[in-house]
Amino acid sequence: MSSAETDAPRFQSLIPQRAAGSTVTAEEALGDWWLAGEKDQRLALNMIASVDGRIAVNGRSGGLGGPADRSLFHALRARAHAVMAAAGTVRAERYGPLIRDLNVRATRVARGLTEQPIAVIVSRRLDLDAGLPLLADRGSHIVILTPSAGDLPYCQARVDYIRTTSLGSGLAELHATYGIRLVLCEGGPSLNASLAAESLIDELFLSISPQLVGDTPGAGALLSNDAPDPPLALELRMLLEHDSQLYAHYVSPD
Repeated sequence: MSSAETDAPRFQSLIPQRAAGSTVTAEEALGDWWLAGEKDQRLALNMIASVDGRIAVNGRSGGLGGPADRSLFHALRARAHAVMAAAGTVRAERYGPLIRDLNVRATRVARGLTEQPIAVIVSRRLDLDAGLPLLADRGSHIVILTPSAGDLPYCQARVDYIRTTSLGSGLAELHATYGIRLVLCEGGPSLNASLAAESLIDELFLSISPQLVGDTPGAGALLSNDAPDPPLALELRMLLEHDSQLYAHYVSPD
C-alpha cells in the first residue's frame, strides 16, 4: 500500500451501513461507480455547500472544504470521461490540468480511460484568458460549448468547439464526437440551474460543510436564475461522514 493510500482521509459510511468501527477511503466508497448505469451518457454534479446552502466563502469554494472533501473531489475526477464547468468557475478557481498525479493518470489508462478527462467549458462570450493554467497546459484537451462563432486566442492546450445554444444538444454531441459517457459537472450555479431546467442532472454529489456562511457577497447558491419545473426529485444512495462534514450521493430516479 502506498503512503498516499495510507494517509488518505477515512469516512464513516452511514449509508450504506458497514460494520461498527469500520471506515472507508474515497476510493473505496466510490469503487466502480463510474461503470454503473445503463444510459449511454450520464451527468453527475459535484458541489460543496455550507449547511445554510452557500457555496463559497469570499467567492471561492475552498473555504468550505478540507482534505476529505478534496479526496472525494479527486476520486470523482479520476473516474470521469469529461469534467464540465462554466467559464466563470474556471476563472474563479483558476483551473489547471484536471489530473496532476501521475499514478492516477496511469490508473485511468488501466481502466480504459484517457490520461486526462476532457475539460468541457460552457461559455457564452468566450471570455477566457489564454494564460489560465488549464489553457496553458499542452497536455489538456478542452471542448468549449458556446453559441459564439468566435475562437479563443492561441493557447497551448488543444481546444475544440461545439457551437450550440442548448446544453442538451451539446452533451449529445460530446457523446457522438468524443465518446463521452460520464460527465462530471463542477458548477457554477447558473450552469447547474440550466442543467436542472433541461432535466440533464442524473446524479448529485453534495459535500455539506458544518459552517453557517450567511448571505454574504459571493456566497452564492447551488442553483441560480433558471429552476427545474417541477422540482427535481432525488434519491439518497450514499452518505459518508468525516469530522462533522457530510458527503451525500443522490440519484435522479428517472
